Amino acid sequence: MTETLLDKETADTVRLSVEDAQTLGETALAKLGFTQEEARMVVTHLIDATVWGYEFAGLPRILVIADRPELKKPRNPVSIVRETPVSALLDGGNHVGYVSIPRAVDVAIDKVRQSGVAIVGLRNSWFAGRNGYYLERIARAGYVAVYFGSSTPSVVPPGASKKILGTNPLAIALPGRVNPFIFDMGTGTVMTGEILLKAFLGEEFSEIVGINGEGVPTRSARELKEGGVFPFGGHKGYGVSLAVQALGLLAGSRFRNGQVSDFGSLLIAFDPELLMPLEQFTTELEELLTKVKTLPKQPGVVEIRIPSERGFKEREIRRQQGVLVNKHVVQRLHDICGTSVPLK
Repeated sequence: MTETLLDKETADTVRLSVEDAQTLGETALAKLGFTQEEARMVVTHLIDATVWGYEFAGLPRILVIADRPELKKPRNPVSIVRETPVSALLDGGNHVGYVSIPRAVDVAIDKVRQSGVAIVGLRNSWFAGRNGYYLERIARAGYVAVYFGSSTPSVVPPGASKKILGTNPLAIALPGRVNPFIFDMGTGTVMTGEILLKAFLGEEFSEIVGINGEGVPTRSARELKEGGVFPFGGHKGYGVSLAVQALGLLAGSRFRNGQVSDFGSLLIAFDPELLMPLEQFTTELEELLTKVKTLPKQPGVVEIRIPSERGFKEREIRRQQGVLVNKHVVQRLHDICGTSVPLK
């Protein structure tokens, strides 16, 4: 490989081709009881998160899924339990979000095509993955999408000594001239997936991002699992996180376990042609983004970036170069598959 590698290998990483990573992940999920189609859906999402540059949201998530109590409970087909021409509430059937949320996206796109707007909630599901992954489909269909995802407690409100909010992502996707504009963020200082991966590897964060079980500030990922993380941006981030948690109630988050802090997905999509021609919007959006990127730069700044720009660019590179996965994660996946390999 003569090209410059985007990701540098270390003593703790293994480089896998996208195909080999897909096979390893699907085999592991099949051992955990997923059907072939479900495993394919989940791992395709995980690999896409990896090639976008989010290591914690890739194959390591299978290790977390393997330990979830939901796997011991029955799973039912995703179904619509309440519906109007412009809205739907779906029951996720106790499926992981990688399987259930695409169904909600299908419903949203169908309703926007028919009515111009869609409000779709999803309950009785768990985990979501990278929300931009779902919204990209909607934006490439020519529609605007806004997503709110509440989740189980992992975030501590300012002044509290116990977690109550999820990392509660919100995402916005807009159709573009070439690629969509996608903004996707969690409202915690760090995401749960980062905590779980670092805890598995016995690592710490570079700075204090939350508290331990006794309410003492800590950098230890394992202690953060017992305590909780801070919201991003102080009281403003806390307000956003709480608002997203509340919106999750509209998606039926309480249905799962009777708790008001739980998983719920709320998706709003609409056709920009309700307001202006799509071509006009994408032209004006391109003009806005160009103006941002061509602003005078401060000393030492090479480039002014646009949200999702890096991900789209690096996705294509990693698809060719392969992805780096921590060797301990690879070993654990092989253990699940029954094909253990020794660490080197």
